[in-house]
Amino acid sequence: MSAFVARAGLRLALLMVLIGQPFAPASAGDRCYGDWSDAAPIVARERLRPARDIHDRAKEWLGGAVVRIVLCEAGGQYHYRVLVRREDGRIAQLTVEAVP
Repeated sequence: MSAFVARAGLRLALLMVLIGQPFAPASAGDRCYGDWSDAAPIVARERLRPARDIHDRAKEWLGGAVVRIVLCEAGGQYHYRVLVRREDGRIAQLTVEAVP
């Protein structure tokens, strides 16, 4: 295992602890809101974790740059899909539960 992979795994574990929620692969059956003028009222109404919190922690602990965050819903449960451009240039997609 390369040092980069080990660091990335450690950062992911730390991020999971910080936000207190598990990561899971994104599901094809999700309804997603790519436009934040649609997503912001849902975040407020449902009292979801702000996307800014996810963005800041993902950038800090995973390294690289957050490319996009999208709010999604499946079965009445909300989550964020986070696209991160890693330090090696690869794009990673993570799913983070939106409920605090």
